[in-house]
Amino acid sequence: MSGTAYKCGKCDGQGVLLINISSDGEGSSFVEQPCPVCEGRRVITKAELMTCQADETLEPSQLIAIPMTGAMRVYVDGKIYQRQMSSRQLYKLAHYALGVAMETEAYEKENK
Repeated sequence: MSGTAYKCGKCDGQGVLLINISSDGEGSSFVEQPCPVCEGRRVITKAELMTCQADETLEPSQLIAIPMTGAMRVYVDGKIYQRQMSSRQLYKLAHYALGVAMETEAYEKENK
């Protein structure tokens, strides 16, 4: 992937979900349905991730982002996740974060 589109986590990049349609709920009658998240495309773009509604909003103590040499580590509600990143990826992330911080500062000044 190019870094602007990511495999859909809901359907695991398959584009479809198997829905159990058996009357008792325990049988093996399934029907394929297009994934409602990626709409059958198998990927979600970065733009979609940035503009969609968040699944959950956490308090500052529940989420801590930790940039590291060669990686980005995130503490989320008691679990630690890590993603390896190149220097270029870390520079891009830092540049974008700085831009968003300046926009947020301007917004905060306007609304005081």
